[in-house]
Amino acid sequence: MKLRDMLVECAFKINEMGGRSIFITLIINNNKNGINMDLFKTKISVFVGLFLLVNLNVAIAVTPDLFLFGQDLSFCSSENLQQCSQDKKTIGFESKAKKAAIYIVTEQALERLNEVPWTEQPELKQQTIELLKILKPKLENKQFSERLFIRMLRRQNFKYLNEDLKGRDVWSNLFEFEKQNLFDLLEQKQTLKSGKRLNTSVDIKSSNNQSSMLAYKAFYNAAAVVSGNKRKPKIVFITGNDRDPYKKVDYFQDLFDKLGFEANWLPIDSAMQTALVAKQYDLTSCDSLEEFQIKKLASYRRKVLYPDLFKRQVSQCKKKDAIIDILKKSDALFIADGSPLLAFHSFYLPTGEKSDLLKKIEEMLTKKQIILGLEGSSIHGLSNNSAIFSGEGLQVMLTPSTIMSSGNEACNLGLDCIALESERNLGYLNSTLFNMFPWGVIDTQTSSLARQPRLIKTAVETNNRFAFGLDKSTSVAISTSKSESGDTIEFSVLGKGGFWIFDTHNNGKQINLQASSIEMDEFMSYYLTHQDSMTLRNGVISVDFASWKFTNSTNTQTPTVTSSQPFSRYSFYKLNKMLCNTGAAQAKGTGDIQGVDYTLLLTRDASTISRQGIISLDSQNLNTCSFASISSQIKILN
Repeated sequence: MKLRDMLVECAFKINEMGGRSIFITLIINNNKNGINMDLFKTKISVFVGLFLLVNLNVAIAVTPDLFLFGQDLSFCSSENLQQCSQDKKTIGFESKAKKAAIYIVTEQALERLNEVPWTEQPELKQQTIELLKILKPKLENKQFSERLFIRMLRRQNFKYLNEDLKGRDVWSNLFEFEKQNLFDLLEQKQTLKSGKRLNTSVDIKSSNNQSSMLAYKAFYNAAAVVSGNKRKPKIVFITGNDRDPYKKVDYFQDLFDKLGFEANWLPIDSAMQTALVAKQYDLTSCDSLEEFQIKKLASYRRKVLYPDLFKRQVSQCKKKDAIIDILKKSDALFIADGSPLLAFHSFYLPTGEKSDLLKKIEEMLTKKQIILGLEGSSIHGLSNNSAIFSGEGLQVMLTPSTIMSSGNEACNLGLDCIALESERNLGYLNSTLFNMFPWGVIDTQTSSLARQPRLIKTAVETNNRFAFGLDKSTSVAISTSKSESGDTIEFSVLGKGGFWIFDTHNNGKQINLQASSIEMDEFMSYYLTHQDSMTLRNGVISVDFASWKFTNSTNTQTPTVTSSQPFSRYSFYKLNKMLCNTGAAQAKGTGDIQGVDYTLLLTRDASTISRQGIISLDSQNLNTCSFASISSQIKILN
């Protein structure tokens, strides 16, 4: 049999998570005497076998052990129908599934509001109670979601001590922690007729968030490598970085069970840590957990709303080393979204020393006995010598940063932690909470909340060269390979958002940042999107764009893209994307803040690389534009 100019193409999908394929192409030239097909097939088989063997070893060596999940990577559940398909929204969940928190004004609730010290403003407390009394007959014992309840409060006008008041004024005068306390006291317990508490139900198959599925599937696959193929991977999850440590327990329990894990809740939080420390000199301290929840979490009535979880946590508290024993048997640890300040108090002692639990986590990670996943703001605790807890917009550049040496210096009471995180100026801990991300500073919701200024400023002030920003619909898997010539760290990106990297070194030195008339030195920006990856080795960044993305054409007329207010929500991202899509030479954004003019200048040069692509994700066509080495500069002129 003769083969003429035959092209044989063998494709092997060697990276399921990245979705990339490597192609081996063999060109077989014209052969007058034909070709020995048996010999040909044998050679192909040997070649392919060697190829797969080599790449199998590589895949095993670089299995990710750290996963970062943006805040919006969630699934369809009985408490969150927004992530459900239209059919599921129509059908709904069965009646025994817990719904989102519901609120009702009852006589008992009004009594609680009068008796419990939920606010530090006595007159405002009485105004709020009077407002609810006026609303009560109109609500007719109906149950409302938080959003609808706030709307009803804000719309109501009423009289208090012969003075005309507006509900919206009363609401706006409450501090954030007071609003949360108010809802704690009004929340309705959801139970069956028997009195048993309803549990949250998750429906993975009806979820319309494909980004979530890809991210958590990759996490499961990595955990399965740790566990081996003889049993299910075991995971423990922590929900205690939130002021309500029980709110997401049912959700993650059901989610991880349905993903194929053997899941177990690890009931650590700042209240639990306080009880464990106190147990050393008071054996009855675990019985005071409810009191510690009010003090350390600013959280009321958890025992009433979640009696089974409260009882379970008290039981674990009374046992010796119960939490560490659960961790030891696990292949993966997941830390849910929450406050970095509350996280500090969960994992550190009042002396500032690491808890035994944190020491064990770090030990198991070092020995590759466990992989770690973090969600949302809990990720901030990973940063090298920093943990960002507050700051909004460009104004962080105009005001001094609030820098705390540790969580103990920042706050001791839960309400103080919440108040501190509500500040608009930049605030961060000048220390590392979790010693697992030595490559720089990291932040979340970077594009949606325009957090680039606070991220870059933190990096400069803490002498970190690299700053990393995760978008809320994005996940990143991180793997580390060690060698004599230096560690190689790979970041693999999934989801419909993106992953920012800022290099704050210019000509080998840290860029300057002055507080008066700010003309920041140029820094380099990178933005990776779905299925892109990046390696960091010896301070050098190397980017590998997804194979389905193409080179965008450079505009020979080199126009300048302009934008106003480039540091409002999504605007920094949009300005970069316009530069990426158009092939323009420059993008310029101007605006003013507090009467001060500023400029953001983005510039392409010979080192800039960009790729565009379209892919179907989350039931829609996703237009992406990734780039590397765009020069960026912020100028604020007083």
